[in-house]
Amino acid sequence: MKIGIPRSLMFHKLGYLWIKFFENLNIDYIISSNTNKNIVDAGKKLTTDENCIPFKIHMGHINYLKDKCDLILVPRFLGTEKDKQECIKFNSIYDVVKNSFIDINLIEYDIDYTENKYEIFEFINLGNKLGKKRIESLKAYRKAKKQFKEYNLKRFENQKSIIKTSKNKKILLLGHHYNLYDNVIGKPVVKILKKYNIDPIYSDIFISKKDRSENISTTLYWNSNKELINSLLYYKNKVDGIIILTSFPCGNDCLVNELIMRKVKDIPIINIVIDELNSETGLITRLESFIDIINERSNHFEKSDKFSKSR
Repeated sequence: MKIGIPRSLMFHKLGYLWIKFFENLNIDYIISSNTNKNIVDAGKKLTTDENCIPFKIHMGHINYLKDKCDLILVPRFLGTEKDKQECIKFNSIYDVVKNSFIDINLIEYDIDYTENKYEIFEFINLGNKLGKKRIESLKAYRKAKKQFKEYNLKRFENQKSIIKTSKNKKILLLGHHYNLYDNVIGKPVVKILKKYNIDPIYSDIFISKKDRSENISTTLYWNSNKELINSLLYYKNKVDGIIILTSFPCGNDCLVNELIMRKVKDIPIINIVIDELNSETGLITRLESFIDIINERSNHFEKSDKFSKSR
């Protein structure tokens, strides 16, 4: 038995948890390759033009895995916490995949706190579907969850250390995990920043129980957008600039990005929208201009500070 794990969508948030769960149950797995042109092209053929690029990429990763494993993991997510809703694409993805491929074998679990479908019980059921006893699955989940928390805490501490000790300029990459870490969407941006000795600070590497999102809007509906706002408010005074990284045509982000651009002041900010036709030349030009703005702003404040001290 080999489980296929698509390197797309929720993988960039929960992939480590899935991997550790399967390892703890001694279940073999395969992860699809990094996103490339072939994966994007395959995903475009399997979806309509109206779908966002991460959704198309996900379908491409499913296509990559369909002949390489026995089952492909395609979970559903609706309400991941009480009174917190995920984008509808995470609820519909299983049905879309099931009806887009012929003779494909999927395995899923559902997370919906409004229907009492909690993560712990869903992972126990997932293990049961794979022929494991409930007690085995429970132990594997608890161990994986502990490993997952330690992994996220380590990432958070490492990022805080970069902010505290690095002398490089720092730019917050504000975006959903499936945009930040995808090989086609987020990696080219990171590559350009590092070329200019800029430290990228990732918005998803953030741990806090306090909800500050109401400082921007009291009517935000999607949980993922609330997470972005909370991370933004935590990091904005610790970085030199902000890049909003979004994918076309995300309806949720269109509204929230506009709120951010209008309400966040006193720091350079730019909105980068990526689609499958995106030109890397145009991306480089925009990012270089943004970096120039940050450097000029920094030089201005340094001169002002020196002038004040001399007086």
